[in-house]
Amino acid sequence: MTSVPRRPGVRPVRRSWMRSSVGVGALALCAMLTVAGCADGVDGDPVAASGAASGSSDGSSARLDRLSLTPSDFPASYPATRLRSEQAGQALADLSGHAPGTTVTPSECEPPQIPSGDGESVVLVGMSSTGGALTVVTTTSQTPLSDLADQIRRCGSYTTDIGGVTAQVSTEVLPPSPIDSPQSLAYRRVVRSGQSPVTLTQSTTVLAAQNDGVRVFASYLSFSGSRPDGAALDAIFTKAVQRSRSG
Repeated sequence: MTSVPRRPGVRPVRRSWMRSSVGVGALALCAMLTVAGCADGVDGDPVAASGAASGSSDGSSARLDRLSLTPSDFPASYPATRLRSEQAGQALADLSGHAPGTTVTPSECEPPQIPSGDGESVVLVGMSSTGGALTVVTTTSQTPLSDLADQIRRCGSYTTDIGGVTAQVSTEVLPPSPIDSPQSLAYRRVVRSGQSPVTLTQSTTVLAAQNDGVRVFASYLSFSGSRPDGAALDAIFTKAVQRSRSG
């Protein structure tokens, strides 16, 4: 695979995922802080993402597990953990670009949520010592990936509001990663939140692919203009897509 360097893409504060007061960007920062703070508490093989009851069978959950990466698949420089249920749900909301309780303007630009029910998504996050984060999500989807691409093109920018604090979100479709998949997509989301002198710019580069109802996301999250680790993102995405096709 060719790396993607051109794709523009701590201290633990508490052990539960925190709802941000500064919108989508700070929610992602809280994700990173939480992973760093709770990784020592999630050794082993925690459960997949869960939210409301989904009716998924144990068989479908086991299949998704077989098609998903594990923390040991991540690069050594990104020690990873598989998130607990509540944390996974919040991470999925952040990856979708729409945090819980957030108002999106215009409303038709509200991004589609990634399913978080039992057996519907597996979420892994690995953090580097420099603060960058790799996230890999293996999930189920009955809609084509092109629907997400169309939504991104229609809504290249929107505003979020949570607790009276706004964030400006811009998203653009990038050239897709050369991956062996009938459906693939690459995009970058930049979130600017807060008010001077306390502002935060978050950049997330996302690679996605879909095969037979199984969708894979791999993303790299960075802050304040830091360059994404394109080589690591490309490598983990390739590995995740290959695993998703193994079952």
